[in-house]
Amino acid sequence: MKPEFNALFEEITLPNGVVLNDRLGVAPMTTYSGNPDGTVSDEELLYYRRRSNIGSLFITACIAVSENGIAFPGQFIAFKEDLIMPRLKQLAAEMKTNGNKAILQMQHGGRQGQPELIEANETVAPSSVGGTPEKAAPRELTAEEITNIIRDFGETTHRAIEAGFDGVEIHGANTYLLQQFVSEATNRREDEWGGSFENRLKFPLAVLAEVKRVVAEFGNEEFIIGYRLSPEEYSDLGVGYTIEETKVLTEKLIVGGIHYLHVSLMDYKKRPHNEAIEGTIVEILSKQIAGRVAFVVVGNIRKPEDAVAALKEGADIVVMGRQALVDPEWTEKVKQGKEDEIFHSVPKERKGKLDIPGPLWQLMSMYKMVEIEEEVNV
Repeated sequence: MKPEFNALFEEITLPNGVVLNDRLGVAPMTTYSGNPDGTVSDEELLYYRRRSNIGSLFITACIAVSENGIAFPGQFIAFKEDLIMPRLKQLAAEMKTNGNKAILQMQHGGRQGQPELIEANETVAPSSVGGTPEKAAPRELTAEEITNIIRDFGETTHRAIEAGFDGVEIHGANTYLLQQFVSEATNRREDEWGGSFENRLKFPLAVLAEVKRVVAEFGNEEFIIGYRLSPEEYSDLGVGYTIEETKVLTEKLIVGGIHYLHVSLMDYKKRPHNEAIEGTIVEILSKQIAGRVAFVVVGNIRKPEDAVAALKEGADIVVMGRQALVDPEWTEKVKQGKEDEIFHSVPKERKGKLDIPGPLWQLMSMYKMVEIEEEVNV
């Protein structure tokens, strides 16, 4: 291995004492490939096992914690315990094949849910805003429903512990329910869950507190708790929050007991929307975190040089998304000094040999998520 890549394989100790063997991992990527009953499919088990040698932090696609929060066809679910547990245990085992830490990402779609996949044929959200001719505005959650969803995150955490996962990641990014509560654009409530910025933070912090409570009761100190966030929100509905407000949330999450913070980015070099603010988003949040928890970064990491650059930017751990789809042997090639052999597209001879589930492959092809030389089935 070339000396300039040594930093990628240094150990890191999380605040709870857990040691990760390297600074690499797999980002959560939706597979759209679960079984019709919401359990993990055979294709998904193969997909996860194949990518278990990329890095120490291995994060699943998001699991739906509540029936009214399903956001994708083929999403696996957490709310039917007897049904889902056998496959959930298999998933954790496959992910840990090479000594990884298997992390279950927990999510509620909120307004991004799919009504046709939800029994009541409706979506729910902090507030009823943003309807379109194609999709009705979500129904505003009642206070009781909010409490129930917080409980669902806790119950999913308990199932993760029972299934053998090493931790959970609370999905507060990508405009799903937790972000919807934080956002001024989508949270117009006038009760304790909305209004002021402090009130808008209550829901994600309550979810974190419930997760912590469940871990204390059913898990142990080595169980990892992560939180994923989108650093800014600028949308058709208006400005949801800024990087400055994210720094406040980050502080509260650290005080609340997370072990890592995962920033959702398309490019690790992205700068804030406000051009007057100096530095990249990674630099800004790294300074805010100040080494108190691990900082996990994703976004356009293709070459080992990119991963090293992200570490220098302020990341503690670098996780890969699309690159992990294209070349599951990425890390082994770096270790062997064969980084020039890393694939950044899918050549003809590799098609059908990457253990990518069929529905995910179709979407990769349709939306050109990665470069594919020819269209074939896998």
